[in-house]
Amino acid sequence: MERRRRFYRPGLLRAGQITQRGIKMKIKQKAKTCLPAFFLLIFQPVLSLLICVPPLYAQEVISLTVNPDVLTPGVPFTLTLLINYPAPEDVSITAPVLPPQLVMERMIKYPLSSGTFPVHIYTIVEYRFTANASGIFTLESFIITTPAGSAGTGVYSLLIRNPASAQRQQFITTSLYWEVSQTSAVRAGDRVTLTLRANSRNALAASFFMPETPQGVILSAQPVTAEETQSGIVLKLLLIPLAAGTFTLPARVLEYENTHFQIPALSISVINR
Repeated sequence: MERRRRFYRPGLLRAGQITQRGIKMKIKQKAKTCLPAFFLLIFQPVLSLLICVPPLYAQEVISLTVNPDVLTPGVPFTLTLLINYPAPEDVSITAPVLPPQLVMERMIKYPLSSGTFPVHIYTIVEYRFTANASGIFTLESFIITTPAGSAGTGVYSLLIRNPASAQRQQFITTSLYWEVSQTSAVRAGDRVTLTLRANSRNALAASFFMPETPQGVILSAQPVTAEETQSGIVLKLLLIPLAAGTFTLPARVLEYENTHFQIPALSISVINR
């Protein structure tokens, strides 16, 4: 007996069967269409932030250098800032008010590659000055502003020697800097350690660098260990302010043989307990 195959045309299928299959197909198609749109709606703000936010750089002035080492009136010299930011066009500088004895001739900015892998790009800011008199001149902080934030160079002192003394002997300039043990607000009666440090080891006695004690404070020298001397520390001071106000040590330039030691100013605000 011949077996007949049963063929169903779509119009002859049961209504319930058509409805179930149709619903399943529509649900699958709807899910494929809606899920990408749903995830895009949720994650689009995050993706926009990831795409639009520029890379962050530590806002830092890595160095301030002056060339040549011996400065004399009438001879141009350069002051160079090395800044940890890759785009010179986004770096703005607020220069301090200059002493009348210094004349700024130009200022230029340009990028500098580290030359090592991974490559790091810095910004160089170069000032050219000429002094019209000899003496010690203090430059207040240069303020550097980038999209990553702002930072200052700190106070810097320039020693301009008269030509006669400069010709007698060529000097090496060593820059020192202060470190303060207490980063929070200093109150009257606090005990604060001040450390004067050089970039290299120095064999001079700590008393050579000892400043005069301002009024209203107790300032005493502390022992410096051999390990601390090896790390560049030349002087440690214990500061105890006796009243609210501003504790200030002026900028100084000390000479020893053929070396100039440039010590920046230090200023600390003291509040009442």
